[in-house]
Amino acid sequence: MSTITPLAPARGAFELLLAARGFADPALQSAIRAGYEVLQEFIAAFNARDARRWAQVLHYPHVRLTAGTVQVWPDAAAYAASNDLEAFAATGWAYSAWDRIEPVQASADKLHFALRFTRYDARQAPISSHEALYVLTFADGRWGVQSRSSYAGIAIAGAAF
Repeated sequence: MSTITPLAPARGAFELLLAARGFADPALQSAIRAGYEVLQEFIAAFNARDARRWAQVLHYPHVRLTAGTVQVWPDAAAYAASNDLEAFAATGWAYSAWDRIEPVQASADKLHFALRFTRYDARQAPISSHEALYVLTFADGRWGVQSRSSYAGIAIAGAAF
């Protein structure tokens, strides 16, 4: 099974990987590449501890399913206000990284990515790793993360981590 890693292959190689996974249509390949770039911005904004920037990578209402809970944020302002990333850092978290990004379904306006990410402490030691499914949608002229389902749990009540 081919896996698309956090370091995107060069154009051409990326498309060959996608074709090998059954995504031969150039339009779908373009959508998947755009989705991949959104996921890179998602993790970059999260690691920068910039809740407003992180909120801009999403579409609303934004839904997160984890730990038997469905969390819903109506808009970017509510999302940013409920996600104090400095408070998360106080728990020992320093940054997160994608371990695997794998497109599993794609259409012109919706993408499903199976993901695995790891949370690290300041010494770069893994804290935990989690499987997830992210749904990206194309709306208002851009791709954004519409919903997430993971096994990460809720580290801080009301937050998206």
